[in-house]
Amino acid sequence: MAVSTAIINILNKAHRSGSAILHGECGNNGTIQLPQLSPPITLEPMEQALQEISGKYQNIYWRESRTSMVVADSAAQAKLLRVHIREFRVVEDREPDAVMAVLWREPEVISFMRHNNVRFARRATTANKAISPPMIISMKNATVSDILDRIAAGYHADPPKVWVYSECGDKKNMTIDVQMK
Repeated sequence: MAVSTAIINILNKAHRSGSAILHGECGNNGTIQLPQLSPPITLEPMEQALQEISGKYQNIYWRESRTSMVVADSAAQAKLLRVHIREFRVVEDREPDAVMAVLWREPEVISFMRHNNVRFARRATTANKAISPPMIISMKNATVSDILDRIAAGYHADPPKVWVYSECGDKKNMTIDVQMK
């Protein structure tokens, strides 16, 4: 099982929203291969499960806030997540991928990606289902990470949404993928 899948399952079992920020290896087909965990994998209690992952991968750590859990890989540069967006506003009645697509078209994100040789990983697209009521997000001077947290919080689901940022590459070229699970 991929570390990202385990983190999602752990947070889902704990009914917590959060994020996973991971570094992986670039695959030949433009995808990102993340570290794998071998069974048995503890999913509950949350603290014990996350401690086991940290024990197997010394570079993965976690921290908790009142509203979410962040699990991060110290090898991940995650510079895109620190990009500041002057103003982000979206009204969307489809799944999170549609809302995130609006984020990726923001001028600050496009400029960052162009100047840093960053590209998105190839992955299969999912069908967008209509949701009701529509997602409305309006934020000023927020980081990409803050906006992703707000998108995850906006989908009132049980279990709550978890976003996963994964990257591979070096200082010259970076491939990233961001998914809302």
